[in-house]
Amino acid sequence: MSDRCLRGTGMNPVASTTDSLADLVAGRREDILRRWAARLEPAPPGRSAEFQERLQGMLKLVDALALVLRQGAVEAWTQGAVWADARELGLRRFRSGARVETLVQEYGLLREAILEVLDASHRPLGTDELRTLWRALDRSLTEAVSHYFHEHEQAMHSRELRLQEILDHAPAAIYAKDALGRYLFINHPFEVISGHERTAVLGRSDFELFPRETAERFRHNDRRVLAATAPLVFDEEVLQPDGPHLYHTMKFPLPSVVEGEPWALCGVSTDITATRTLRQERDEAREQLQRVLTQLPVVLWAFDMQGVFTLFEGEGVTSTAVSSQVMRGRSVFEVFRDRRDVVEVILRALAGERLSTELYLMGVWFEVRLLPVFDAGGRVVSVSGVSLDITERRRAEQELRTSETRYRLATQATRDLIWDWDLVTDELHWSEMAPRILRLDTSRGTPVMDMAWWMASLHPDERERVTRQLRQAIESPEGHWQAEYRLKRGDGTWAFVEDRGRVVKDLQGRPVRMVGAMQDVTGRHEAEAEAKRRAEFEQLLIGIVGHDLRNPISAITMAATTLAKREDADPRDQKAVTRILSSAERAHRMLRDVLDFTQARLGGGIPMAPRDVDLLDLVRQVVDEVQQAHPDRRLEVDGRGDARLWCDPDRLAQVITNLVNNALAYGDPFCPVRVRLRGQPGAVTLAVKNQGHPIPRDLLPHLFEPLKRAESREGNRTAHGLGLGLFIVKHIVDAHGGRLRVRSNLQDGTTFLVQLPRRPPPRD
Repeated sequence: MSDRCLRGTGMNPVASTTDSLADLVAGRREDILRRWAARLEPAPPGRSAEFQERLQGMLKLVDALALVLRQGAVEAWTQGAVWADARELGLRRFRSGARVETLVQEYGLLREAILEVLDASHRPLGTDELRTLWRALDRSLTEAVSHYFHEHEQAMHSRELRLQEILDHAPAAIYAKDALGRYLFINHPFEVISGHERTAVLGRSDFELFPRETAERFRHNDRRVLAATAPLVFDEEVLQPDGPHLYHTMKFPLPSVVEGEPWALCGVSTDITATRTLRQERDEAREQLQRVLTQLPVVLWAFDMQGVFTLFEGEGVTSTAVSSQVMRGRSVFEVFRDRRDVVEVILRALAGERLSTELYLMGVWFEVRLLPVFDAGGRVVSVSGVSLDITERRRAEQELRTSETRYRLATQATRDLIWDWDLVTDELHWSEMAPRILRLDTSRGTPVMDMAWWMASLHPDERERVTRQLRQAIESPEGHWQAEYRLKRGDGTWAFVEDRGRVVKDLQGRPVRMVGAMQDVTGRHEAEAEAKRRAEFEQLLIGIVGHDLRNPISAITMAATTLAKREDADPRDQKAVTRILSSAERAHRMLRDVLDFTQARLGGGIPMAPRDVDLLDLVRQVVDEVQQAHPDRRLEVDGRGDARLWCDPDRLAQVITNLVNNALAYGDPFCPVRVRLRGQPGAVTLAVKNQGHPIPRDLLPHLFEPLKRAESREGNRTAHGLGLGLFIVKHIVDAHGGRLRVRSNLQDGTTFLVQLPRRPPPRD
C-alpha cells in the first residue's frame, strides 16, 4: 500500500488542541489502514483498482469516526453527513458484487486494527471515549448494511418488473396457480383471454373468471397435472367475444418443498384456432379436388408392383370404350402383352423413372404421364398416372407440320420473338427462340406459354394498361397494337419489351387471329433498374431479418431467465445460462440497432416519443446500469445547471449508453470515463470523455457513417457490434434538433459533445 494512495482522500480532520481519542485516531489513520489491509485474506494486489477504491472508502470512514469522536455525546452527532461515507461504502460493496458478509468482515478487521493501534499507543483512554468509538463504528456498520440491502431490494424489484415485461410480450398466455386453483401470476395475453385485468385475476380462481363448464374443465386438468406430478398437454376451449377459441396448453407442476405435494402449477396456452380452421379447410379442399379430378376429361389410373390396376376412372374412360370395372383388378402386362413399347414404359416406371410419353392405346392417342410412388425405404410400391386424349391435337399437328417448318426457319433468322394468338380458341404459339430468350425452364420439356402465362407474367403495375390497350386494338377497325411493358422471365427477373401486333379478321370482319413480334429492350433500362433493385434488396433484407429475429431472441431470453431463477440448478448450468442471457441481450441490442438503421436508411427517420425529462436523472440512471455491467471500471458523473428539456428519454438513453460503452471499449482501462452535463440558457450540453489512444485521423470524417468502427484494443471483448451505434446516435441527436461533435487527441483523450435544444423544432 503506497503513501500516495493514503494521501489521495480529500478529507482531513481538523486538528484538536487536546490529547483526545479523536486526535489519536486521526493522527494514526494511515497506520490503522495499513494494519487493516494486512488482515485482508487473501491480500489483494497493491495496484488493484478495486482495492484502491476499498482503501479510500475505509480512509474516509476512519476520518468520519474521528469527526464523531470530536462531536462528543451520541445526542450531538450530526445527522446525515457523518454517515454518508458509510452509506456510500455499502452502496459500492453492493455494486461491486461483494457479499454482505464481506462488508461485515471489513468492519471487524477495522475494529481489530484500531484496537491494535490503541494498544500500541500506550495512552490512557477513557471508558466513555472508547464506548463512543465502538458505538460510532457499530452505527456506521448499521448504515452501510442497511444501504446495501436497500440497493439489493431495488435491484430485485427492477428484475421482477423486467421479467413481467418480457412475459407480457410472449405470444402465448403464461400463468401460475396455487394448489387451490387461485392465480398467482399471469401475463398480458392471459388478460386478453380472460377479459380481466391482472389486478382482477390474481388471487381468484377459474370459477370466478370463466363460465362454470369451462372452469370445471380447467380444474379437472389442473388436478390431473398435480396428481401426476409431471407435465401434461391438453386442448382447452375458451369462449371469447368473437367465438370459441381452441388453445393448445402445456401444464406442469412447480417444484415443491414436501416431496409428492406440489404447491402450484404453471401453464402455457397457445391459440391454435386458426390452425384448426386451416386443417378443416385443407381436408375440404382435398375432397373437392378428388371430385373435380374424377370429372376431368382424362383417365386417372394406378397399378401396384405386380402391375395390377387399382384405379381406372375419369371422364376420359368413355373414349376408350372400356369400363372402369373391367380394368380394375387386371394386369397391365396382360392387357398390353402385344405392345412392346407400352410394356417398356411400364417397366421403366416400376424401376423408379418418372416419365411422360405419347401412346396409341385402345384406339385413342394419349399423352401419358407416369409417376412412381416410393415407400420410406425408397422402393417403388406403385405407379400412378394420368392419360390425356390428344387425338385431335395430333391430327392438327400433322396438318401444320409442313407450314411450321417454314415458320421455324423464318423465326430463327431474327432475334424478335414471333407470337401467334388464336382469338377463337385462345391458343398462343411462340417462336422457337422464345423460351431461351425469356429464360424459361426447358428441362422438363417445352414450357407452357399461353395467354394465362402472358397475363400472369405482366408487371402488376402495367397489367391493366397493357390489357386495356390490347382490347382496344382488337376492337378497333385498324387492328394495330404497339406497347412497351415489363415481362417476367423464367428466372424471376423483369425484361423490358417492345411488342407490336396486327389483328386478322374473317370475311364478316370478326377478329379471329393476332400475329405479332416482341423485342427485348432490357439493355437500355438494366443499369438503372439493377442499382435500384440492389439498394431496395439491402434495405428490405435488413428490415425483414431484424423483425423475424425478435421472436426467437425473446423466446431465448425468456427461457434463459426462467432457468436462471431455478434455485436447484447446477452452478455450471447457471454459468451457461448467464452466458446465454448475455448473448441474447447483445443480440437484442444488435437487432435494435439494425431496425433503427433500417428506419433511418428508408427515409422515415427514427421514431420519437418526446416528453419533459430531467436529463441529469436520466444520465445517472444509464450510467448506473452501465456501471453494473462494468464493476471494474470507474464512471464519473458531474452535472451543473438546469438539465430539463423536451426529449425522448428512451432514445437519449440509447445515445448515452452508446457513447459511454464506446468510451469504456476504446479508452484506457485504468482511467475513469467522465460524463459531464451543463445547463445553458437555451440548450443542454452532454460530454463523454475518456483517456487513451486517439481516433485515427482518417476515420474521423467517416465516424458517423454506418458499418464504420475503430479497431478495438487488443484483448478487449466489449467492442462487439455491427458498427451502427454512432450512426444511430447521430440520427437520434439530429431528430432532437441537436449537434454531435467529437474531439480526439493524445493529450486530452477523446470527447463526444452532444448539444441539445431544450425544445426541439417540430419534425416534418
